[in-house]
Amino acid sequence: MKLIRFRIQHYKSITDSGWCWLASDVTTLAGKNESGKSAILEALRDFQNEVQSIPDGAIPIDDSGEPMLEMCFEVEKSILDEIAEETGITLADETRKYMSKNGVTIIKHHEGRYDLDEQIGSLLNEARNEANATRKNQIQHIIGYLSNFDHFSTFETPELEGDIATIRDNVRLYLQGAHAHAASITDEGVRQNAQTALNTLETENDALDNEDAASKFAAALIDRTPYFIFFSDFSDILPFEIPFSEAKNHKTVQDFAKLAGLDLDEVISATDSQRRRNILSRYSANISGDFKGHWKQDELDLVAEADGENLRLGVRKSGGTLLFKAEQRSKGFQWFLSFYLRLNAEQAETNVILIDEPGLYLHSKAQKDVLKVFETLSEESQVVISTHSPYLIDAQRLDRVRLILKDDQKGTRIENKIHKDADAETLTPIITAIGLDLAHDFSIAGKKNVLLEGISDYYFMQALREHTKGNKANFIPCVGAQKIPQLVSLLIGWDLEFLAVLDNDSEGKRIAKELSEKLSIEQDRIIFISEKNGFAVEDLFTHEDFNNYVLEEPIHEDAATSNSKFLKENRLDKVLLAKTFFEKMKGDKSNIKLSEETSEAFKKVFDKINTGFRSA
Repeated sequence: MKLIRFRIQHYKSITDSGWCWLASDVTTLAGKNESGKSAILEALRDFQNEVQSIPDGAIPIDDSGEPMLEMCFEVEKSILDEIAEETGITLADETRKYMSKNGVTIIKHHEGRYDLDEQIGSLLNEARNEANATRKNQIQHIIGYLSNFDHFSTFETPELEGDIATIRDNVRLYLQGAHAHAASITDEGVRQNAQTALNTLETENDALDNEDAASKFAAALIDRTPYFIFFSDFSDILPFEIPFSEAKNHKTVQDFAKLAGLDLDEVISATDSQRRRNILSRYSANISGDFKGHWKQDELDLVAEADGENLRLGVRKSGGTLLFKAEQRSKGFQWFLSFYLRLNAEQAETNVILIDEPGLYLHSKAQKDVLKVFETLSEESQVVISTHSPYLIDAQRLDRVRLILKDDQKGTRIENKIHKDADAETLTPIITAIGLDLAHDFSIAGKKNVLLEGISDYYFMQALREHTKGNKANFIPCVGAQKIPQLVSLLIGWDLEFLAVLDNDSEGKRIAKELSEKLSIEQDRIIFISEKNGFAVEDLFTHEDFNNYVLEEPIHEDAATSNSKFLKENRLDKVLLAKTFFEKMKGDKSNIKLSEETSEAFKKVFDKINTGFRSA
């Protein structure tokens, strides 16, 4: 089973998170501190069957409601077949089709009770209801048949309306009297016919199904849901020394032993000290090789050795002789070691791994390394992390990011579209990640360099370069138009060719004047994105193209308002929109049919760039 989406209600700071759709591999919950990221992961942890009831500490302070967790899973056909056979529940084609298309949503209530969503519950109970209706008709028919006998004509017909339990009780009372009466019938033929009818009536009555199929199905399904592994800190540090008698009761030592394949009972029962040391040495080497493949900051070995009746667990530099305690290493190493041991000891194909702020104790290089570990883990398990670090956000995979927003009115909620409703502080790590990614993609030592005002200009121009058969100049994004003169000075000093492309707004005109008057830049090297006053790069798209291919929502309805003005008025982040558009153009372009007007507007800019370089 695979988790598709989830929704959390009345849990700590969360009134209603809204539905959060998981990414295909690593889902990244990005948000400010105190936005509720940890509460979301804790709620996911509390969904699993081992948590008998959602803790009272999760109830919101304002007592706005009781916690409720909804998880929608993709359920394989083989599991549905298993449950149908195990429970005897009939899964009609319509029910299977609905589950295949929409997934199966399981709801956990505060007291620990699990339900299925109303639609699936209705579909599951429908087959039972239809079978019960058929049996009720048969019961009614048999009773009608018996009433034609003179011997039963005075019997009161049982009530067949109401719940199934009541109907079954009513028919049982009827049967008690009818069986006794039938036995006293002297005509053997009549008596046999009556007994046959009564036996059939009893069979049909017993077959009436009073059990809720949805509840039975939910109980069978919850036993097959993924196991949620929640990791938030390194409170269980690997001890440096611990008596063998206590080792089996220490969680982190158990994790170490399980991961290494070490049988602690075998070590403890070994009476020969040399044999005990040899066993530990062999298993230490096994875990060291695997561990070093993930922790790339230092060359380290994890060492297990015996010292009398004590088990010693330490860290040693590869090739060195000194043994360190885990607590003597950096907090980043302690975090990674605890995480690594716990995760690998509990790893299984049906896990959902929840990791809260993994970058808190790791420097940037280590964060990039641990992100690769998460990506590897996601090949077998689903991974959900929370972060506000740009180093744990892959700018090439913004589809992984879900924004965690919080305000006084709505509490904590999840936004699946990263350009929507977020403030600058929430978006900072994402924009920084894009900037870090761009640093690897461009050079300021190209033969022909084009300076652009910002990252959004860069992505739009890159996206339309191939579409318009534009030139192969080296695009360099700046952080605002005001930074362009500084880079121009640098490029002049390096004797490199360059042009500057500016928005045709007040700031663009001011920078153009500064370049011309203070740096003596020729007019051919200063290009406005359009001759139309106030135009920015977003305004090169027609109103229709901007709505269809750049915006997702809200829709830009007023064609009289420029695209750039619409972005400002609605506080939409143009960098994220531009990056998303760039990814669309880089991928399957079959669904993107830009108008001739849009294509021609961008082509004019590329033509100006070509002309500018030829005249330089």
